[in-house]
Amino acid sequence: MITVREIAVREARPGDGAILMRTTFALADNHDMTDTFTATVEDFEFALFRPDPVIGALIAEIDGEAVGGVVWHRSFSTNRGKEIMYLEDISVLPEHRGKGVGMALMRKTAEVAMAKGYPSIYWLMMDWNEKGERFYQRLGAEVEAGMKICRLHGDALKALAQ
Repeated sequence: MITVREIAVREARPGDGAILMRTTFALADNHDMTDTFTATVEDFEFALFRPDPVIGALIAEIDGEAVGGVVWHRSFSTNRGKEIMYLEDISVLPEHRGKGVGMALMRKTAEVAMAKGYPSIYWLMMDWNEKGERFYQRLGAEVEAGMKICRLHGDALKALAQ
């Protein structure tokens, strides 16, 4: 007998910082980046629920258990001259991958983008993430070749600012 469980996706609410921390840490672990992971539950709670929130988030649940999340923020496209949605992270706990959770999160993210009038959603992907690339292409996403991530932080940021 096969049991089909329903995936529910909802907007984050106070107290969800812990699940966002758990899912984003799992993503950092998958990307071998836990040594740079410094976010705290309090960081997520503050960013989500301050008077003018910096981020938005969605939580995926199966049978009431939180199993994944999306964190996004507003950005601006100079090419479009419009505010856009930047998808910072989509993450599903390892034991729940391959069950449709990522698809459910992306569908709800698209609904939120449309409701807010954003003409597009942008995100970055690790170039080695072939499984992720296939998933995003199945959604109809354009994966741009030749893009590079640039980051200025730490001592280099301080040096440039002085």
